[in-house]
Formats: sequence, C-alpha cells, structure tokens
Amino acid sequence: MQSRDLTLIYESPMQTPSPITPGAKLQSTHHQQVLEDFYREGYAIVPGVLGKDEVAVLRELADRFIDDPQSARDFVTPIVNTQVLRSTQALHPAFGDMLVREPFLSLAEAVLGKGVGFCGQNVIRSDANTAISHWHVDDLVEFPLPPEIPRHDPRIRLPIFWFSFQIALSDIDSVENGPTEIVPASHYSGRDVPRDTDRPSFEGRGPVPILCRAGDAYLFNHQLWHHGSMNRSSRRRYLMQNQYCRAWGPYRFNSPDAARRLPPDPTAAPNPRLEALLKPTRDRPF
Repeated sequence: MQSRDLTLIYESPMQTPSPITPGAKLQSTHHQQVLEDFYREGYAIVPGVLGKDEVAVLRELADRFIDDPQSARDFVTPIVNTQVLRSTQALHPAFGDMLVREPFLSLAEAVLGKGVGFCGQNVIRSDANTAISHWHVDDLVEFPLPPEIPRHDPRIRLPIFWFSFQIALSDIDSVENGPTEIVPASHYSGRDVPRDTDRPSFEGRGPVPILCRAGDAYLFNHQLWHHGSMNRSSRRRYLMQNQYCRAWGPYRFNSPDAARRLPPDPTAAPNPRLEALLKPTRDRPF
C-alpha cells in the first residue's frame, strides 16, 4: 500500500471525512450471541470489524508515534520487550473516532450500561521474539474466593467494571504470530494464575490462542488468566485496545488516560457521542 502523509488528513480548510468509518451495530441475534459468549467464556470474537484502509491508517499512525522520539517520550511505555503506545486518543483524531465506531460503543453500553465511560486506548507493537509473556490477570483478582470454595457459581453473571476490545491491526492467525492465549472461563475461578506451571488450566481447560485476522476484534474480560505468546514470526504484531468502564469509573478513579483530551481540530465535524464519552471527569455521575 502506498504511504500517505497522515498529517494532512485533518488539516484541510474544509471538513474532511474521517479515515475511520462509523461502522454498524451488530444484528440483534449476533449481538446477543457475542454477549453470551463473552459472559460465559470471558472473551468473544467479532470478525471483520475494520476495513483494510482503516487498519492501514491506524497501523501507520502507531508506527509514526512509536518511532518519533518526542511522542515516544510521553506516550510509549516499554513493557517487557514490547512497545505500548498509550493514550492514543490524545495523538490523532482517528484514534478518537475508533472509540465511538460501531459495534464497539453499542456492545460496551450493553455490557456496562448507558453513559459508558472511557478508561484507556493503546496500541501494542511486538517485534519478532517479543511478547508480554507472563501469565496474569490485569490489576488484581476482583472477586477472590477462599480455598474451600472452588469457583464462582456459573449461574451468576459476575459484575464487570471495565473491559477491553482487542483489535487486530495485523494478521495474528497462527501461533507463530504471537496471539493472546487465555484460559477459557477462568474469570470464574476467583483466583490468580497458578505460579507452579506455565500451562495453567481451569476445570480441565488449558490455554487457547485467540487467532484473528487484521480488522477482527474481540471483547476481553481482564479477569481471565492470559498472556501474550511469543511472536516467532518475521512480521510485527499490532494489537489495539479500546477500554471502557462504568460511568462512575473516570470520576471515581480520575484515570490519567481519560484525563488527556483530544487534540484541537477546528476543521473537524462535531461528534456529540465522542464529546459525551470524553467529557471532563468532574461532570461524570457517581
């Protein structure tokens, strides 16, 4: 694909269309099946969400900001031996448009409720022989159980305070490409990942790679036991993250990611949904 000058996308004196399309909500039966899979297994794949041009723009932007020393100083965090571009919504309007692109926002509202909040947006870039490879849950185990209780009752839908869409910006369609590996339904374990094995299992189910193509996305419960497997291919692995939380989340925790605003853009068309999503945290309800 021919390289483009992405600095010009939003700099015309006239309003120009976003490189990110509005997308579309899932049809009702597909929407419901995705939610049921997500609640039960802790993840659910939605194939073919982004078009090729959208993927290319986002990947080019990620490379531009990761490779630029000035932006990297403020926005790139090396984790293990990968590069994580953080707070991307503050770097370019295309990233902000991704937050309200469908079906992301409607699915987020279905999981977290109307008035859904924003708590982070990142792009993880992994070169050959790199990965965030240690098994973990994000942050902490939110609903821990004592040893005598083996697991949470599967009839209970555990509360979700925040979750991510993981969005493939490159093909991650074989184990050589470093897919995320998860242990299905392990968010019901009430425990952290066992430390005595590199192949954890829960109720007889071991690690499963989430294989996807560029443009696919999957809902992801951060309480799942998970890790990034090693990228053993010769191509870079790109995985974008849209992270949403309950409406009170940014207000209660004053997320530093959510505190960063969109870059000024006098030529952009008004986007009320994006403005509502990113409005100052002091205006958020409890």
